[in-house]
Amino acid sequence: MTIVIIDDNLSDIQYCKELLHKNFNTITILDCFSDAIEGLRFVNENYPDLLILDVKMPDLNGFDLLHRLKSTHTEVIFYTSHAEFSLDAYRHLALGFLLKPVNEAEFVSIVTKAIQRMEIGKKDDTTTDENHLSLQVQENKIIAIPTLGCTYFSQVTDIVRLESVDGYAKIHLVDGNIHVSSYGIKFFEKLLTEPLFFRVHKSHLINLGRVKKLFPDGTLVMDTGERIPVSRRKRAKLLEFF
Repeated sequence: MTIVIIDDNLSDIQYCKELLHKNFNTITILDCFSDAIEGLRFVNENYPDLLILDVKMPDLNGFDLLHRLKSTHTEVIFYTSHAEFSLDAYRHLALGFLLKPVNEAEFVSIVTKAIQRMEIGKKDDTTTDENHLSLQVQENKIIAIPTLGCTYFSQVTDIVRLESVDGYAKIHLVDGNIHVSSYGIKFFEKLLTEPLFFRVHKSHLINLGRVKKLFPDGTLVMDTGERIPVSRRKRAKLLEFF
């Protein structure tokens, strides 16, 4: 497996190299770059398997660099001191996110998981296609929302989030309407399932397609501007969906 490191901090590059040499004898470091533009040129000419990439760099930031990659099989681990970029990193389909300063155990864990996911991806492209088809079917589904007055019917993609209040479920729709159902959030959790919906908190079930931001303190911002708390034990799994 081949790897390239792009980071404008030379000491961080050296630290990555040392940890890779020490812990991964099957990885070949093709080259390292403190200049993002030079690094991009090299990656587009040599197509490495994995790229460890800083985010905030002069001339070209990590996200813009990704948009210019020619290789379709080069996977990315972001390596940055800015925690606020974590959600954007996973939105760009990163296999991992390393927050500086990173310790050796965390570095080894993230790189190992990235390698394992790459190997699984190469072996199981058919399963990935099936999962995408399943997601499309779920997005087109119509759900019945029983309330005290009548039953409403809504396409699941129009549901922004559900909130549990005193045993009732408040269903928030993209048009601003809110329906209250006595069936409770657990009833709807069985109908609104992963990977489109996720229970981020005991009181909140959200549409992952409506997520806009995630702050380091666990506050989630939906595209409607609503702020939702994410329980600490759910944050790692939430990031995996992006």
